[in-house]
Amino acid sequence: MLKIRELREEKHLTQIEMALNLGVSRQVYANWENEINQPELKMIIILADFFGVTTDYLLGRTDDLGAVTSVPVFPQFSEEDREVLSLFHALTPEYRAVALKTLRSWAGVPATGVSKKKA
Repeated sequence: MLKIRELREEKHLTQIEMALNLGVSRQVYANWENEINQPELKMIIILADFFGVTTDYLLGRTDDLGAVTSVPVFPQFSEEDREVLSLFHALTPEYRAVALKTLRSWAGVPATGVSKKKA
């Protein structure tokens, strides 16, 4: 699975950005890149689709990129977004909880994650 680091770096994405978009922690994603753990099959397919390569290429079984028809688009993060993410990840778990509670309050989102605001 060594190819995910190379492919991520080609897209100029951080491990944090990849982890957030994939719905996993940065540590889980880093463990995949460092071959400490391997993602489940469903995640391998998601990664291959995202990078626009075949699963065989992603897994290092071939050097042929292959033809992939669908590539999901992850949002591009601004420098400000990256700074917020970096600062958030530097917080202790206790301060993260406080930060999330505060952000939810400012955004009008209750603890359940459902917005109080009407569209």
